[in-house]
Amino acid sequence: MGGMMCPLVVPGSRGKGEAMDTEDVTRRAAGRAEEAARRSSQLAERLQEIKGGRKPGPEDARRAREHAEHAHELARQAHERAVAGHERAAEAHERSAALHDWAADRGVGDVEAHRREAQEHREHAAAGRLAAAEDRRAAAEEARRDDGV
Repeated sequence: MGGMMCPLVVPGSRGKGEAMDTEDVTRRAAGRAEEAARRSSQLAERLQEIKGGRKPGPEDARRAREHAEHAHELARQAHERAVAGHERAAEAHERSAALHDWAADRGVGDVEAHRREAQEHREHAAAGRLAAAEDRRAAAEEARRDDGV
């Protein structure tokens, strides 16, 4: 899948309609999801420490539970953003592939280059869909873990 990286325009991401490549979108979303998951895990561990250590007061347990629930919600939202980002990127690649196919079908420019670019965009779209599925799987796995807290 060599070739030129195709930018994805994400309104509001870095200014009004400024281009952001799909790898950057993916990297940022994954980072947010990992941070939220790490924080969620830390809070769950802290809750267990409170439960297992000194006798916690009702306020300690309430605050720990609130923090854990907030962290879980942040992790869920991060996974949702990651999935949505992957899906938007895949859709953009599919549109780009269709445009390259359109140009090739009409003999515009370098037809073979358009065919190659269309294929690369289809491959990037497929990779985006796989990444979205992986984020969905990770979110479901985390939700199962959260149910055990």
